[in-house]
Amino acid sequence: MERLLCNKREENFLIVSGSEFKHLKALRLRKGEKFEVYCEGRLFLASLSEVLKDYAICSILEEIEKPLPKPSVVLYQCLPLDLRLMEEVVDRVSQAGAVRLVPLMCRRGFREIQKVEERLERWRKLSLASFKQCKRPEPMEVSTPLRLEDFKPEEEVLLLLDNFTANLTLRDIDLRSKSYGLVVGPEGGFSREEVDFLKSRGCLPLLLKPYVYRSEMAGAVAVALIMNLARD
Repeated sequence: MERLLCNKREENFLIVSGSEFKHLKALRLRKGEKFEVYCEGRLFLASLSEVLKDYAICSILEEIEKPLPKPSVVLYQCLPLDLRLMEEVVDRVSQAGAVRLVPLMCRRGFREIQKVEERLERWRKLSLASFKQCKRPEPMEVSTPLRLEDFKPEEEVLLLLDNFTANLTLRDIDLRSKSYGLVVGPEGGFSREEVDFLKSRGCLPLLLKPYVYRSEMAGAVAVALIMNLARD
């Protein structure tokens, strides 16, 4: 079933306009056809009531309530020097099932916070686009950037992807917890001091087999594995 976004609701009607209206027209939906509409943080089953020049009116049939899959996985991703690569990270990690993405600023990564903040809106739009495509129950949150020295995670299990010093694999991790925090370093990895700091925060160094993944790929692989192997 198709899924669209809208930002305006009038009682029992949803107004689809702008680029989403163009998408609706491209789908050639007919009056009475049903589809999903995400509006004001809620997901609805709706039917197309009327198509006007610049917008479409959709009737709400019911609210769709889909529970978030367990466990909850938060990815702390160090910013690559080429910020354009974060767009790949957002899309891949959203599809893999992370509930939240936190851009992390570390020594060997991008560190100009103003430029990072300028990209946040773009990354959040990409998260919404991924939400539409992969049928998540809700969009992945993209948080404001965090400096490594301010890293104070609240997840039950903290994992640091480290192909240089780690000897633990996912087979060694208890996958019955409710929440996981995954930390991914920049190209070339964290410095030794940064690894020691993350260990002091409770992170367990984790090795992904059999190869060394690029930074923008490693997080998505780890999230997908945890989401599929975790046990209630």
